[in-house]
Amino acid sequence: MDFNNGPNKQNFEDINAKTQKVKKSLLKNTKSFIIILIVLFLFASANSFIYTVAEDEVAVVSVLGDIQKIVVDKDNDIAIEQNKIDSRFSDVEIVRDKGLFFKIPYITNVNKMSSKLITYQSNAANIVTQDKIKYQVALYAQWEISHPGLFQTSLGTIPQANGIIDEVVYAVIIEKINTLKSDTFLTDKETLVAELDESQKLLNEQLAEKGILLRDIEIYQTILPEANIESTHQKMIAERQAVAQKTRSEGRELYRTTVAETDREVKEIESSAIEEAEKIKGSADAEALEIYANAYSEDPEFYEFYQSLESYKESFDENTTIFLDKNNPYLKYFNSNNNN
Repeated sequence: MDFNNGPNKQNFEDINAKTQKVKKSLLKNTKSFIIILIVLFLFASANSFIYTVAEDEVAVVSVLGDIQKIVVDKDNDIAIEQNKIDSRFSDVEIVRDKGLFFKIPYITNVNKMSSKLITYQSNAANIVTQDKIKYQVALYAQWEISHPGLFQTSLGTIPQANGIIDEVVYAVIIEKINTLKSDTFLTDKETLVAELDESQKLLNEQLAEKGILLRDIEIYQTILPEANIESTHQKMIAERQAVAQKTRSEGRELYRTTVAETDREVKEIESSAIEEAEKIKGSADAEALEIYANAYSEDPEFYEFYQSLESYKESFDENTTIFLDKNNPYLKYFNSNNNN
């Protein structure tokens, strides 16, 4: 059969054209696929050259297993001090900034950790106060990773860190509470807080080589054993009664002092008032005498008459009987023959 002539030739050419078109399409798609693969590879490779540290993270950057730098918060001055503890970190760079960083792919490892406060909570344990009263106390503490390099090499995980805190915290806290009397431990919060703050300082000195920092320690639960409840209750009653008695005594003393002070002030006021009244009366009498004297000098006869009337008013009433000679000068103003 001859395919070079007639209809068969035409069919062969059509098939060949379609085949060439399919080949071109496959070639084009293959090129596009290869380009996509190259872009994806370049993008993945670009990510291998960079890394980011978020605001709530710290990081340890190692090159071939050797720690080269740590990334911490901007205000983290503790890391600088803790960096001096271990000679292995003398050349380690401390970066106090967060964000985007570059790295060498495949040989650089970045280990990120949380920079948030982490809560440790203890189980209840027995303590004995200075006056031999037993209590069960439970503590909690809040801590953070201050030096991620020390933390990674000495602890590594949060559970291990909590275990170390559990070991050292109780030893220090119990030693402090052992020096307090039960009433101070239960009621004097200022003293207790001061002791806990002092304990926190001691504990941070011990935990510095672990790359962690305690931010707070609190006693969140205090349980009195059943055997000590009655004796403690009676002791608290006695203490309250002593305080009440002291308050009453102080109140009575304050009352007596106040009354005495008030009486003294009243007497002083009365004395001042009497003295002032006498001064005013004396001044008034002097002024009256002066007025009388002036009046007498102006009209002696009228003054004599006025004085006689005043004397009559003081000497006589409706029941008074007096026997005097009619010519007595005292009665001259009663004498009808008197021409004055």
